[in-house]
Amino acid sequence: MNGNLHTQEYWNQLRDGSTDALSALYQLHYIGLINYGVKLTGDRDLANDCFTAVLLDLWEKRHTLPEVANVRAYLITCLHRRIMHEIASGKKRQERHLAVPDGQEPEWSHEDYLTAIEGNDAFTQAFSHAFRRLTQRQQQLLRMKFFEDLDYDHIALTCGITKRTAYNIIHDALKQLKNELKGHVQQSGLPIEALISAAMLLILQ
Repeated sequence: MNGNLHTQEYWNQLRDGSTDALSALYQLHYIGLINYGVKLTGDRDLANDCFTAVLLDLWEKRHTLPEVANVRAYLITCLHRRIMHEIASGKKRQERHLAVPDGQEPEWSHEDYLTAIEGNDAFTQAFSHAFRRLTQRQQQLLRMKFFEDLDYDHIALTCGITKRTAYNIIHDALKQLKNELKGHVQQSGLPIEALISAAMLLILQ
């Protein structure tokens, strides 16, 4: 039985009230979801607190949880919403921009990237369209790099290619995305590489 089937089985058991199933889902998805949370917030403690809160919420609502086709995607969506709630309510928010000396670029926070993407239907549609125009290989490697948080060595080993080939594929894919999204990125005023990276996490769920 593969990981996806294990996850689906544990999800069904959780809906029946199994604490062991909740623990199993935690073990299976902790690393991936915490990495996702850290990418969004830059704060491992916040990511961990939010993931714990999601699990507690799932347990409280266990008997009313829906049937889902992709449990991992559902968990990511729950975590994403929880993080957005924490940011919006100001909990665990780190000190932000102080006065920026003349001649220096401001340091953009994760909130800036999230705000630029959240609710921006034009950017979301443009990104989704641009992503679909990439080759399947480019899409696969971008997901591995930005969504699964794998390094180039791991990507190369998994795909049976060299590290240089993995780097070149991702580099070319990002270059294509940058060209197609240039207008939208200029409107946001945020650095293009970081904005695209945030979009990978928020949109490719």
